[in-house]
Amino acid sequence: MQLLQSIARAAAFLGLARRQFEADSSVFEDLETGLTFASYTSDRGITFRVAIPDPVPEKKVFDTVLQIVSPNDVGWAGWAWGGHMTYNPLAVAWANETNSVVLSSRIAYGYFSPPEYPDSTYTILETGTHLNATHWQVTAKCTGCSRWGDDDMGYTELDPQYHTTMAFAYSDTPVDAPGDETTTFGIHTSLGHPIYDLATAKNSDFAAKVGKL
Repeated sequence: MQLLQSIARAAAFLGLARRQFEADSSVFEDLETGLTFASYTSDRGITFRVAIPDPVPEKKVFDTVLQIVSPNDVGWAGWAWGGHMTYNPLAVAWANETNSVVLSSRIAYGYFSPPEYPDSTYTILETGTHLNATHWQVTAKCTGCSRWGDDDMGYTELDPQYHTTMAFAYSDTPVDAPGDETTTFGIHTSLGHPIYDLATAKNSDFAAKVGKL
């Protein structure tokens, strides 16, 4: 009985601690897309934003929107939904040689160029995607980024009830073939693990708003 009580107290403490982590993200109201994002800017000046629907389905299977804003001299910028660089959906984005932005769905299994990941599909949204003399920006809907895994290894899902650790990486070296979505590229220059408050990223009428973009 005492053991069970100790386990319960430990679980309650961990749950409380998880809720009390201070988020690194802040709220960003995007006038261009009409979406509300949880937003974080790295020390390299790359901004990563996430928007989700409100309400979130009980089974935690829902589309998300990812927005990345990067200086032009960054070779590529990467995003990891699971808070680390391996075994979770990644998005890798860069500006290509024809003055547009490429975003590629990947998954990493080690310290080599990550292959494509068909279980997560990104749809680049015309509104919110552009570049100028100093920066590029991509805004994309992701289907398959809120829940991932398999029956053997189990599933991981985003839960806006708690603060969530995300991850980003970037390289100052360009990808090998900027016009090719399946191109290879070298290891990151740096990475980070910001904590996001996804409760601040909720958007009512999410599907309708995204559908207009």
